[in-house]
Amino acid sequence: MTSLNIITTWQPACWCVAQLQLCAQHLEETPTEIFRYPAQWAWFAWRPANTGLPFRMPDGWGLALERPGPELADEIGAAPVYLLDEAETDWPALLDILLVCDDLEPWLRSIIVRHHESERRALKRRYTQRYGVGESAGFERFLLRTVAGATDAKRAEPMSAETAPEGDPIRTITLKSYPHCTATVQLHDDGTLVFDLYDRDYLGSDRADIYRVARDAVASLHDAMARATGERPATQEALLAAIGQRYPTWDEAYRWLRESGVPFSHEVDPWA
Repeated sequence: MTSLNIITTWQPACWCVAQLQLCAQHLEETPTEIFRYPAQWAWFAWRPANTGLPFRMPDGWGLALERPGPELADEIGAAPVYLLDEAETDWPALLDILLVCDDLEPWLRSIIVRHHESERRALKRRYTQRYGVGESAGFERFLLRTVAGATDAKRAEPMSAETAPEGDPIRTITLKSYPHCTATVQLHDDGTLVFDLYDRDYLGSDRADIYRVARDAVASLHDAMARATGERPATQEALLAAIGQRYPTWDEAYRWLRESGVPFSHEVDPWA
């Protein structure tokens, strides 16, 4: 039996597939008869593209008695396939396709309608948690954290002093992190150094973990970097660049901070 070539991270020229089990095999009993219904899966597929995850209509869809696999693999062969997770899938919109485009048996239509209503309620809850009701502050914080840092020329993503324009000191570096997260190390104007992990989909909402090194303690981080690299950064900007060069991922940078012995505070913003 041919199986799909599943990959765990989206990459250019891969197929994208969303799949959902609508129901398991089950029995329904009436006073006069027992009905046996098969398991049902729905799948939706997007052909390879080089512009990121799909956000428009799928190129194909289908219903299956088991988890989609062979029927797709027979068509696309060994091409890599990325399975969209819940945060990447607009199930209310996709289930609309089934309800509009297929002449469903009444029992299956009722199941899909229940899924559609459930997914729509879940989406409304996520909207409320993320953006608030008549509240713009949360969205403004989202813009400040995720947009301003990417568009402000002084807050791009340089990983070393050489990548910054001449005369423009590094103030923020961005580290590789987890899906749906943004990790940065920021040098604030008051001399503090802030390690920030911003999760855009924490339990259906947003959360920021902020680890702050006070100005007086930053000098000890220079010493810690000297122990790690054999060279002590001469300035705070050089320290920031060294962190990006030696510890390019959030896990590495946070572990270095934690094991350095330098004191820092931890704040949590659950509605970042």
